[in-house]
Amino acid sequence: MLLYRGEYFRATHSDFYHQTPTEHPISLQQARDLVTTAHPKFSPAWVSNDGGVIAVGDPDFAEAYAVDPGTGHINGSTRLESGVMGFLANLHDCGLTCDGYPGYVSWLAKPVPTIGFAWPPGTNWGLLLVVVLWLLMVLLAITGIVVWWPDFRRFSHGFRVRTGKGRFARDYDLHTVIGIVAVPFVLMWGVTGAAFYLPPVKDAWLAVTGGTAADPQKYSFTANAAAPGTREIGIDRAAAAALAETPGEIRYLTTPQDGYYSVSIASEGYQPYGARAFFGGDHTVYVDSHDATHVSDVDAKPEAGANSFYDKVFEPAHFAGSSAAGGGPSGSSSASRRWR
Repeated sequence: MLLYRGEYFRATHSDFYHQTPTEHPISLQQARDLVTTAHPKFSPAWVSNDGGVIAVGDPDFAEAYAVDPGTGHINGSTRLESGVMGFLANLHDCGLTCDGYPGYVSWLAKPVPTIGFAWPPGTNWGLLLVVVLWLLMVLLAITGIVVWWPDFRRFSHGFRVRTGKGRFARDYDLHTVIGIVAVPFVLMWGVTGAAFYLPPVKDAWLAVTGGTAADPQKYSFTANAAAPGTREIGIDRAAAAALAETPGEIRYLTTPQDGYYSVSIASEGYQPYGARAFFGGDHTVYVDSHDATHVSDVDAKPEAGANSFYDKVFEPAHFAGSSAAGGGPSGSSSASRRWR
C-alpha cells in the first residue's frame, strides 16, 4: 500500500492541489515568502514542486502548505503523515517509533542497551526489529534459491506446473514457481531495507556484486567561507544554479543547512523514489548559500557499475521508481531516521 502513498495523498487532498493555469507562475522563493508572511510562526525548511502546486514544508517533514503557482493563493496546510498511511509509514519505516506519527509506541523507542559493542547511533527496539525483519527477508530469498535450484539438466522443471498429476502436485508446483519469481523482489526489499538503517549491508552487497564500498563522504559538501554580513543568494538563484549544473525539474529544495542548499532534480522526468509526494529525483545538487558558482552534483560523479546499478535501479525499486513527474521521496524523511 505504501507504494501508492503519493497517489493516495493527492487523491485525498484535492483542495491542497488546486491550481490556476498561467504562463507566469510564481517562483519557489515567492511561494516560501507568501507562507512565511501569512503564517509567521511556521518555520519553512523546504519547498517542492508536486502535482502542479508548490509545497512549503517544516523541518520535521510533518506539515506543509500548498501555494497555487498561478495566483499565489495559499490553498491551506496538511499533515503529511496522518491516518492509515501515516500508521503504515510508522510501522514500515520506524517500527512504530516515529514520534508524532499514528501508532507511536514509546517503549519501542527506548535505546537498545549495549551488550559488548556499540550499536549504530539512534538504535532503538523498533528499528532493531525492522532491521532483523529485513535481514530475515534476505535469508528467506537465499535459502529459497538453494532449495529450489535444480540441476541444469532439469532446470526447466523449476518453472513447470503439473496440472494433470493431482491437486498436491499442482499446488506444490505453484508454490515453487511463485516463490522463485518472487525471490528477486524479496531479495531487493530485504537488502535495500536493511541497508537504509545499517550501511554495512549495502557494502556487503556491493562487494558480492563487484562494486566498491559506498563512499561515506559522497553526500558531503563544504561551503566557502563568506565575509560577515554577506547575504545568501536565495532560493531562486540556488535553483537556477542547480539547473544550470543538471537540467531537469526541481522536485525538492531545502533551505541552507551548514552553509548550502540541497536541491533534488528529476533529470528528464525520472524519479527513482515514486512512492512519496514532494520528495524525489535522481540527482542531488549542492549549492553554496553565498556563492552560486560553487556547485556540486554528487550523483554525477563516476562510480563502479555495480554501485550505479544499486543507486539508480536496485534501491529506487524499493520505492517503485517512476518516470512520471510529480511524486517520489528521496529518502527525505526516511533519511533523517537512518542509522548514520
